[in-house]
Amino acid sequence: MAERLDDISGMRTLDPSDLLGQLAAFPDQLEWSMGKAMPDLSGAGNVIICAVGGSAIAGDVLVDLLAPSIPVPLAVSRDVVLPGYAGKDTLVIVASYSGNTMESLDQYQDAMRRGCRIATVTSGGKLEELALKNSQPLIKLPAGNQPRASLGYLLGSLALMLQRALPVKVHDQLLASVPALRSYLDTLAPDVPATRNQAKRIALAMRDRVPAIYAPRTVRSVALRWQGQVNENAKMVAFSGEIPEMDHNQLVGWLEGGTGCHCRPVILMPAVMMPTVRRMSEVTLQMMNERGLDPIFVTLPGTDLLSNVLQGVALGDMASYYLAVLKGVDPAPVAPIKEFKSRISH
Repeated sequence: MAERLDDISGMRTLDPSDLLGQLAAFPDQLEWSMGKAMPDLSGAGNVIICAVGGSAIAGDVLVDLLAPSIPVPLAVSRDVVLPGYAGKDTLVIVASYSGNTMESLDQYQDAMRRGCRIATVTSGGKLEELALKNSQPLIKLPAGNQPRASLGYLLGSLALMLQRALPVKVHDQLLASVPALRSYLDTLAPDVPATRNQAKRIALAMRDRVPAIYAPRTVRSVALRWQGQVNENAKMVAFSGEIPEMDHNQLVGWLEGGTGCHCRPVILMPAVMMPTVRRMSEVTLQMMNERGLDPIFVTLPGTDLLSNVLQGVALGDMASYYLAVLKGVDPAPVAPIKEFKSRISH
């Protein structure tokens, strides 16, 4: 199996649309937002990022990064309507890579009805048309990628908007993190053998099982991103959850029924944790090992929250890609999602 992960020519044959190149461009995509023009967006009492799927993950990452310091409420809405509190004091940022995502367009219209301030991030489609028609702030992204492989574009653009709206330096911080992120991604590249490649080793550990990926709430976006990437790239069932919430419910299922479910827990651990959460995570891992559940334990790369999140996302992206290689499937197409969107449009 490991030999397949080191067969670079075979990998390229399996991936004709070069999803690998799109994933590896994560640092370059972040830098794309450098110098982009954006008007002053300050004055909002709260901010809501409206998105689903690959576009929403960028919002989740920013919520995790800003939670310790942000002075106003920041939320990600994956609904078709805004939360009840949204109004004239709300900055609504609608993010849809395609510009045609039904849920995001519904929330855009809801924001218009409520008189919210609106900004948009998209590569085109109906959302771009509406933003231009209504003279709203817009960052137009490069088109042609898979939405899930455009995280850097979305993340950098949303961070720029938040930095123009709030007293935070999150966009500057993301840009400063790019060199370390690029260096880390080099260690996960296809030409780095499985014996020295963390992403390849994780892929080998997750193959032929249903991974359930858990992380402390401070980095929950990383677990959610891993789940989505395993679902879409490797075409595998995967789930995600949070520690310590899972210790009050899912732990029972794992310890009293987990050995027969063909699942395998994956525990992601950041560098910095509150003492209570660290102890809970350690005991969770200990109890799972004692029950023979053989959890995969991953210390997230990096030394602080920002590097844990960005490099942790990159690690999950590459591990999911190598899972696709192990399964022998093209990682790019997502036929069920296309079928679903076609059905709901009729």
